[in-house]
Amino acid sequence: MLQAELPGFDKDEINVDLDKDTLTISAAHKEEKKEKKHNYIRQERRYNSYCRSFHIPGIQKDNITAAYNNGVLEITLPKENVIVDEPKRIEVK
Repeated sequence: MLQAELPGFDKDEINVDLDKDTLTISAAHKEEKKEKKHNYIRQERRYNSYCRSFHIPGIQKDNITAAYNNGVLEITLPKENVIVDEPKRIEVK
């Protein structure tokens, strides 16, 4: 399981992409406030972005799931059943 803390982002602002063996998490948030008082305008802008990539070989790509709760993104990455060969010693002649 992979967890990423993304406080302040909404679920629809987060993207999780898989390209070959690279998983990329990206998020972007844009906020604007405009306040009019008497004869002036007060305007604030804020922009946050996040992007991380991970190399994840040996993962079942069709069974990856993601959930976002309380500012934490949790991605489940089930491993493939890979048969690991025992190490082999080669004789030097």
